[in-house]
Amino acid sequence: MQRAMPRNLAMLLMIFWPDSIATFTASIRCSSSSSSHAQARARSPAAAAVSPAISLAAGMLAGALGKGVPYPLDTIKTKQQTYAAKGGSSSGPLQVAVSVLQDEGLAAFYSGVSSTMVGEAVIKGAVFFSYEQLSRLLLGVPNSMIIAAGVAGAVASIVATPVERVKCVMQANGSAYANPFACIASLLSNDGVDGLLLRGFGATLLREVPAYIFYFTSYETVSTALLPGGSLAGLIVPSLVPVVGGAAAGVMCWVPVYPIDVIKTNIQVADGDPGDAGVISTAKEIYEAGGVGAFYDGLGPKTSRAVINHAVTFYVYESICDAAAVAL
Repeated sequence: MQRAMPRNLAMLLMIFWPDSIATFTASIRCSSSSSSHAQARARSPAAAAVSPAISLAAGMLAGALGKGVPYPLDTIKTKQQTYAAKGGSSSGPLQVAVSVLQDEGLAAFYSGVSSTMVGEAVIKGAVFFSYEQLSRLLLGVPNSMIIAAGVAGAVASIVATPVERVKCVMQANGSAYANPFACIASLLSNDGVDGLLLRGFGATLLREVPAYIFYFTSYETVSTALLPGGSLAGLIVPSLVPVVGGAAAGVMCWVPVYPIDVIKTNIQVADGDPGDAGVISTAKEIYEAGGVGAFYDGLGPKTSRAVINHAVTFYVYESICDAAAVAL
């Protein structure tokens, strides 16, 4: 089974995202023709000078704030995904929001937010640290930005798997758990350490690697165009470039890989089910329950959340790096 997985994953990519793969291939060609310096550092020159420790700390704070601000939209997304996979009606985000408010109360929109913010701090700290250091190390290497982003995505998968396991279970089950620690205790009791740390890792890896390639590629491209000397220079004030670039990155890192996120959520969401059903088996179950449309349930709130999340993330990250570069 392990030997067959790469072929199955490749089939999923070709089925769900043929247009995205073509676009991504074109972006690789464009990246190859640009200078290596632009690939490695399209953002603020001051941010490029900060130490690895500042990059790590800035990524952690940016990740936590970016995740917390639009968290209710992420809860709505998770509810939509799990409803559809169970054969329920595919309700719109507004209907789901009203239903959650009536049945579970306002607090349900923030179920699991504290542990998720802490987890996202670790994830984004590792991602920005890995990306920045690899970008500098690979300066001059063709497609260095893509390589650095892909490796950062792989690193993110290791941390994201247990963090999102807790988040998804708490979001899907409303007030079933008093706090994240109660959820973790339940998962450990029912699924063991492996179930907590590794359930859904394959799907998470399949999502994170291409997602972060799209993430940093789009951010660097938009930022380069908007900064002085770029093709769109002067369109907005430089201080807002991270906001616009981050919003674009948020959309681009989610839309192409969204079907695999639906699969990942449904692998991770159940507490106590025996084992990990796997990417292919779960995809078949989702398709049989809701058709192709089930793979896109929750895309609206997810995209809205991603715009806010990553606009905040990059704005905070760049602001901290700029401030640190001036202070130090």
